[in-house]
Amino acid sequence: MGDDRAELDPFALSSAVDDRSVDDVFRLLASPIARSTIVYCHQQPRPTVEELADVIAGVTASAEGTIASPADRDRIRIRLSHETLPRLEDMELLAFDRESGDVIETSIPEPILDCLRAVE
Repeated sequence: MGDDRAELDPFALSSAVDDRSVDDVFRLLASPIARSTIVYCHQQPRPTVEELADVIAGVTASAEGTIASPADRDRIRIRLSHETLPRLEDMELLAFDRESGDVIETSIPEPILDCLRAVE
């Protein structure tokens, strides 16, 4: 068909994330903030929470056809700090220093990136 999308392999996803269940991986990837975080951390492996909040607020506003406000950015920063980054760290996709607010290591497996490419 000429479609250059990656093939989605749910079992490769599961094995790429410390043998977590496919459901756990899909639950994580269901979050637009988590998906944007993974993509950005793959491109910029050591961002700060502040940097991520700025980028994701912009991506979200662009997708919705709006302009990001400081309140949007703060809401995303809080969600990143308390939910998204800890979940990504739990799945061993990155290491997050809660004190400094820095992502200190990023290890995004190809099956995760393939999945994100498949659903673009």
